[in-house]
Amino acid sequence: RDSGNWGRMEGVVMQLKEIDAGLEVLEHEKVLTVEAWEAALAGVEGLAFAKNLLFKDKNGKLIHIVALNSTEIDMKVLSLRLGLGKKHPRMAPAEALQTVYQVEAGCLTPLALCRPEAKDVVLLLDERLKEEQKVLFHPLRNDRSVVISTGTLEAYLSKIGRQGTYVDFQKKDFKLGKDNPPDLKPLLDAAQAYELGSDGAGDSKKGGKKAKGGKKGDQGSKGGALPAGDDVHALLREIQESLAPGQQMEAKVSKDLESRLNAFKNIAYTRGYKAARAEIRAHLN
Repeated sequence: RDSGNWGRMEGVVMQLKEIDAGLEVLEHEKVLTVEAWEAALAGVEGLAFAKNLLFKDKNGKLIHIVALNSTEIDMKVLSLRLGLGKKHPRMAPAEALQTVYQVEAGCLTPLALCRPEAKDVVLLLDERLKEEQKVLFHPLRNDRSVVISTGTLEAYLSKIGRQGTYVDFQKKDFKLGKDNPPDLKPLLDAAQAYELGSDGAGDSKKGGKKAKGGKKGDQGSKGGALPAGDDVHALLREIQESLAPGQQMEAKVSKDLESRLNAFKNIAYTRGYKAARAEIRAHLN
């Protein structure tokens, strides 16, 4: 048994069983992406897989999105609706998983919002989740899955004093105006910011200063700023631009590559965090 997360997982499962006595818990190999998750449970029919995305806005506020894997999220539109303008939220640093959710990479789940540290996370739920009778979520560890309905999820969130906001991510024609203000902005306004380290994109409070001897945004490249090494979206754009003129990466390939790159990034963060912690403990001892 993995003693690190097992007891906490059992507590979450117990709370879910108080809502749904017939709760089904599935065992499978550890998975880091939704694609690997689907492959691990390929023999089970009638299940919907939910992807979990964690973003940090320019002010350090966390936004947790839970959506069907097939749902495409237009960050440009979402940023407008959140009142962030053109400053799109970025992927949150892996530190948020350890300090806020207290789970490992690949285990992000709305069920971890029971943590007191997660009380200020803004939770956005895909409207399309309501169309599914059985949706899979990790109960704090990624070698187990619980099969629940959105009704059970809502009841669980209510039980832990939380509430999610359903969003139609298919909405693409949102335009700001006097009579059409950012509808999701009040959610961010009501949330408190988190003091997290840099996500590698240069937007941390300490890392926002320009380097000596260069202009703002210049990272030593003659052709302009280079994308941060862990900025997955920038890397995907760079890969797309490297293709021959007229060629486009298939949407499925792009989505799979993005998931894998994010998984690698989270693993790297986690390993770096553990190595640094071990180094500090060694010096203290």
